[in-house]
Amino acid sequence: MDDSDLDLDALRGLTNPAEVEAVATTLEKLTKDTELLLFIAAGCPSCPHQVRSVATLALASPKVSVDIVDAQQEAELSAQYEVTSVPTTIVDDELVMVGVIPAGELAWRLLEREGPEAEKVVFTALVASGRISDAAERLSDGRAKEVFLDMWSKSTMESRMGLFLVAEEALQWNPDALRDLSALLIEGLQGDGSLTQDPSRVGDTADLLGQIGDPAARPVLEALSRDSNEEVAEAASDALEELG
Repeated sequence: MDDSDLDLDALRGLTNPAEVEAVATTLEKLTKDTELLLFIAAGCPSCPHQVRSVATLALASPKVSVDIVDAQQEAELSAQYEVTSVPTTIVDDELVMVGVIPAGELAWRLLEREGPEAEKVVFTALVASGRISDAAERLSDGRAKEVFLDMWSKSTMESRMGLFLVAEEALQWNPDALRDLSALLIEGLQGDGSLTQDPSRVGDTADLLGQIGDPAARPVLEALSRDSNEEVAEAASDALEELG
């Protein structure tokens, strides 16, 4: 059902008037019409809480419209948006959020999409929700290059797995897509910033440079192949073999 079918009186019954008023104040800064698509399912204990969150935003601002979909009954639509768990909220076919997002936080996330951190908000959400293809597209066309580098520089071994998948898919689409990113990674390895603080991150960066295949990475990889950390040295040596 879409927001034209939603009973506003019923929505008010789900929400807290004081919270609606507070969120309305936040959303006064919203400049663009925004569509929220919420996937729910029968028997989902968390879904009513997210219905309440999106209902609060729908009541708080005329710029926010809401469409609520049963993920099981609309299997084709769920597959289109790669929905694997509920509740999942999708903003303007772009920003994906899984789980319960309190109304106040959800309102701020909508505002962040219009600010300087917009790409970070979207790309981070895509990676976190497993929408690898969508994230890879943004990395491939350069929109998420700086965001990817920032996430990679602060990543743990676990969080890098998703970023690796994004980079691999971007390279499958366009082998030259990450050359600009390669230059930033090389620069990061030559400095003393966060990229070089964790040996496992250094080794994974060497691995990624090997996959990108940029010949400009050869000098820094040769230096790393002589690193005192065996894992770093091995990763750099393997990357050099990738370069040929």
